[in-house]
Amino acid sequence: MRKMLMLFVGTFFVLGAFAQEVVLKGVVTSSDDNQPLPGVTITVAGTTNGTVTDFDGNYEFTVPSDATLVYSYIGMKTQTIGVEGRTEINVQLDPDLFNVDEVVVVGYGVQKKILTTGANLNVKGEDIAELNTGSAMEALQGVAAGISITRNNGSPGAGTRVTIRGLGTIGNSNPLYIVDGVAVGDIDYLSPSDIESIDVLKDAASAAIYGSRAANGVVLVTTVKGSEDRPAKISYDAYYGIQNIYKNLDPLTAQEYMYIMDEGRVNDNKAPMDWQKEITGNNWLRSNYGDALADQLGNDVWGALQNGWEGTNWIDEITSSNVPMQSHALNITGGSKDITYSAGISYFDQKSIIGSEITDAGYKRLTARLNTEMVLKKNKEHSIITVGENITYTNTENRSARTGNIYWNDLHNALVQHPLMPAYWQPAIDNNINQFGFTPTMDDINQATNPIASMYYATNYNYGKGNRVVGNVYAIVEPIKDLRLRSSYGLDAWFGWGRSMNPTYRLGTLYTDATDGASQNQYLGSNWTWTTTLSYDRQFGDHDITGLVGYELLQNDINMNVSGSRNNLLFPGDPRYAYINNTESPGSISDITTSGADWAAGGGGLMSYMARAQYNYQEKYLLSVTMRADGSSNFAKGNRWGYFPSVSAGWVLTSEDFMESTSDVLDFAKVRLSWGQNGNQSIDNFIYSSQITYAFPGYFFGDTKPVSGTTAYPSKVPNPDVTWETSEQLNIGLDARLLGSRLGVALDWYKKTTKDWLVVAPILGTSGAGAPFINGGDIENKGFELVLNWNDNISDFKYGVILSAAHNKNEVTRIANTDGIIHGPSHVISQGTAEVSRVEVGQPIGYFYGYETDGILQNQDEVDAYVGPDGAPYFNDQRPGDVRFVDKNMDGTIDENDKGYLGNPNPDLEMGLQLNLAYKGFYVNTTLAGKFGMQVMQSYRSFADSPTQNYTSTVFERWHGEGTSTKMPRLSSVSNRNQQYVSDIYMHDADYVRINNLTFGYDFSKMLSSFDAVSTLKVYAAVNNLHTFTSYDGMDPEVRFGHDAGWASGIDLGLYPLPRTVMFGLSVAF
Repeated sequence: MRKMLMLFVGTFFVLGAFAQEVVLKGVVTSSDDNQPLPGVTITVAGTTNGTVTDFDGNYEFTVPSDATLVYSYIGMKTQTIGVEGRTEINVQLDPDLFNVDEVVVVGYGVQKKILTTGANLNVKGEDIAELNTGSAMEALQGVAAGISITRNNGSPGAGTRVTIRGLGTIGNSNPLYIVDGVAVGDIDYLSPSDIESIDVLKDAASAAIYGSRAANGVVLVTTVKGSEDRPAKISYDAYYGIQNIYKNLDPLTAQEYMYIMDEGRVNDNKAPMDWQKEITGNNWLRSNYGDALADQLGNDVWGALQNGWEGTNWIDEITSSNVPMQSHALNITGGSKDITYSAGISYFDQKSIIGSEITDAGYKRLTARLNTEMVLKKNKEHSIITVGENITYTNTENRSARTGNIYWNDLHNALVQHPLMPAYWQPAIDNNINQFGFTPTMDDINQATNPIASMYYATNYNYGKGNRVVGNVYAIVEPIKDLRLRSSYGLDAWFGWGRSMNPTYRLGTLYTDATDGASQNQYLGSNWTWTTTLSYDRQFGDHDITGLVGYELLQNDINMNVSGSRNNLLFPGDPRYAYINNTESPGSISDITTSGADWAAGGGGLMSYMARAQYNYQEKYLLSVTMRADGSSNFAKGNRWGYFPSVSAGWVLTSEDFMESTSDVLDFAKVRLSWGQNGNQSIDNFIYSSQITYAFPGYFFGDTKPVSGTTAYPSKVPNPDVTWETSEQLNIGLDARLLGSRLGVALDWYKKTTKDWLVVAPILGTSGAGAPFINGGDIENKGFELVLNWNDNISDFKYGVILSAAHNKNEVTRIANTDGIIHGPSHVISQGTAEVSRVEVGQPIGYFYGYETDGILQNQDEVDAYVGPDGAPYFNDQRPGDVRFVDKNMDGTIDENDKGYLGNPNPDLEMGLQLNLAYKGFYVNTTLAGKFGMQVMQSYRSFADSPTQNYTSTVFERWHGEGTSTKMPRLSSVSNRNQQYVSDIYMHDADYVRINNLTFGYDFSKMLSSFDAVSTLKVYAAVNNLHTFTSYDGMDPEVRFGHDAGWASGIDLGLYPLPRTVMFGLSVAF
């Protein structure tokens, strides 16, 4: 009986156990984008029972009804969920803030992020795209510590200047850009939507694998790739925006202008201007079109002034409001077990806020991309043969307002032109002066040209298109597991054309073209790269060893430009026919000019060998060693090869037993130490040699002068000893995660020394040729970088903050020329002014140079006291209102010996702040960027060219009586030393903090989870360049322009401003 009872009870429990099992199914998706996650591992806690999600994120298996399930996936937080008798459980996994298996791109490969020993930065493509900038590098401003990003100007398509850890050369300071393994000069051709990630190698150890091209850092760009075992995902992203000038300048009205001009004359003991006579004079118009027309213009203007007309605001005339911009991007990605694919097409169109209504100025970019990879052969363990390609095609059109020096700068022209001239005047059309009604010069006031007419004729007839193809094809062979041979052929090719026509026009003495003409050019260029690497990764117990050896060839294959021009067109005045049959009569053969060149001919080749070994023990002790040897055709035999080693090490402190007591607070900590060398060979081909140039009519030989013809002579003394610039860098770093990985810390200190700049050698004038280049300059950059990030949530409210800061000190330590100085050009802020920027030992690159001042002479007593040590006045004509220049050497004379440091255009400190907030479907993102410790030299007026140019309203801060100003001198009707001497009166502090982006949006994705057709839907409103906090009174404190020397910056002659853009966008995925 007892046995029967026990059997009954046992049977009851067994049947009960079976009764408690359920067939459970569900879908696992990502909380980020609501996309299904294939390959998620789902196990019953405490058992080996489990399953894996399929291609669409689905799963189904039998589990106990009271079981606890563990959902785990690389890059996502593991979730533990009780079954509780349910038969369907859909799960969304959140991204893991600290994923120990996350990999980043390094030179010629990838590596687990926790194992990196260099100073690297990784930015995800989706974070870049969300900032809605025209180019990807713009989006990194304020995001990337140690990477200084300055927009060249605010015009569409203008691009950026990128400096990593300070200027290290007076030559090409751009980083090396590598896109999918192909070296390119920039990444402005890419749509931000095509980028999967950007990895920046900041220290020499990380970049040393790229050798002679990596002295300025390396930017590695990976375009969007397909995903294995993922269904096709189609996404469409678009936004439309309107642009306006964020901060405008305020030029004087006609009445203010006449008052200010008269004050200058009175200060010079002259009578005020007879303005009616000046306005009605119009000598050029009178001599070319008669008295009646000249009188009519003068009377029209004078009558308008008498009726309260305030004159022409030329800034308002050349700028536009509510200027459109738009962006559209369509992408499809997916893959099976053996094939992955990603294709995209995008279109970007940004009109210009300056000149778009006059010349249709703007920038357009059409981009198409295709990336595929296919496994041709595999076994159960790994793929054996894999092939793939990455190809991007870009077509661009760009017509822009002119920016640059005091003459070829449309905004500068508008700032300095007097307001008494109307922009348009109907009699100019009626009397065939010009067909558009541009008012001709009123040259009794000054001979400056109508700024609108100048802009129109300079740019309206310019057309051009550029094309670029960047891509590679590759094959990977893995004969045995973890031994991989990869060979890739990459190409960067560009081609395009440009056309310009100059019709005849007559607008004044300085702006008349009596001969029409047209010109056109075509260009073609390409670089190819062939890279082959062999890598092996093997683990021996606790020891992990990875090795890589490689060979690379790079050739600047062609860089050709051909052009032709013709005066006296067959079909004048009409751009539709200006380019037809311009090689035939009528006209003289002298009307035709042609030219052509191939700057790549015979040079630009690079042959390289590389090797890298990486070792780690239990992912605790880390070591990496690299070596690269580069042979360059840019140098003479005997100096063509350069060798660039590096070594780096890391120690994961939290893997040590003695750190276990800190585990409640400290989740991860790693210290890094690295040293390495890089080179810079970004120079012209054959710089070591002497090319032949020509002179006309030729040289004197004794007392005989060539009657005609040309003379050939060497352009410079050759120097076969010239060789690489070398950059050496030491880096110490710390990475840490604390408080459940909610707080992240990254800290780096570095010292970067660049040696053997290429500078012009001292040489006697009797040498008979120009000076050669020699290696003769050194510079040191020292600084630190700090990044703090915090991510957390309070119930449904999620928030994240990233704060970055970078300090850099830049100092030149050697220049091996005659005076230890590299001089900047003169005539930059005004015709006749001396250099404003220079490079000198003991100073930062491009520092501002000029006279120091000590305020303004306020009264006669101060004038009388402004004397040298001998009691003599510094200037015989000094008077109240003049600048008090400092006699630094106290020799009684203000001269070149008193000049010195005025300021630094390079910031001491750069900071960034990112804030991300989300509540259920709502989200708010903002990015701020700031630069501190830099100065700008500002001059909107070209004093020497015309003292009658206009001012902005800042002139009201001038000295006009005792105590009225200590900075701006008295006005004058003639140019004098107050303006002509480059001094600190032109200097302005340019510290700023800018709200680069503010976005408000709503994510409908979770609401759509039951709809199979739509997986993601976001709508948003955003503002770019919302506000800039600064004391600088110009349009923008971020001033890239310096002059023709690339190492100079910070000179504001009238800067094309960065617009404020309000935009509305949509992001949807299917």
